[in-house]
Amino acid sequence: MRNNEGFWKLSPSKLYSFVDCPSCFWAENHIGSHPFTLPLRLNDAMDSRLKSRYDLFRAKGGLPPELAAEVKGIRLFPDLVQLEEWRNNKTALRYIDEKLGYVLDGKIDELFLGKNNEFIPADYKSSGDPPKEDKQKYYRLQLAAYAWMFANRGYEVGNKAYLLHYYTKDREDPSMSMDLNFHADEVAIDLAEFPKKMKEMIDLLNGPFPGPNNFCKRCEWLEKRKIVE
Repeated sequence: MRNNEGFWKLSPSKLYSFVDCPSCFWAENHIGSHPFTLPLRLNDAMDSRLKSRYDLFRAKGGLPPELAAEVKGIRLFPDLVQLEEWRNNKTALRYIDEKLGYVLDGKIDELFLGKNNEFIPADYKSSGDPPKEDKQKYYRLQLAAYAWMFANRGYEVGNKAYLLHYYTKDREDPSMSMDLNFHADEVAIDLAEFPKKMKEMIDLLNGPFPGPNNFCKRCEWLEKRKIVE
């Protein structure tokens, strides 16, 4: 949607929709969320638990063991006060592109430092299933957006980010306890490509509805109810 200044209001976590279905991305930003959007309370609870876990190891100056076993050459960003500002205040990393006409607001989950103290954004992903091989394509723009916002505030940013996948070890286990597997997925970040991709999005939003995607259930819902003309 647009703000009072006429700029498109975008969030890093919602950019995946552009990759998944440009038609739905257009509709979501013109008429609001699609009907399949539900509050993910369990995911929110998992994110809170994971932040507490990572902060525990942050205070000790180390890494969670599951992370240390998979990823080398990183450390947790040590300033928890600053990190909490970036976690909880969606305007703390705000980026405004007056030329293209959009505002990018977002809250980050986690932040690493590389060997040269470069910023490496990370995002928690909790699920009942192992991550699929093509999972990266949905979140690459989200992670690139965080890197872009940091870079435009003068921070040195690396060329990678991480998806931190936590998923159930045995979804058939009838007990109330839940054991989790972990996988750290390294995602390549190209800051030179990010503004080009943002221009594609804004050009799409500034144009007419591109028409329904015949392979998308959300587009089918919009078309049947004549939500988008």
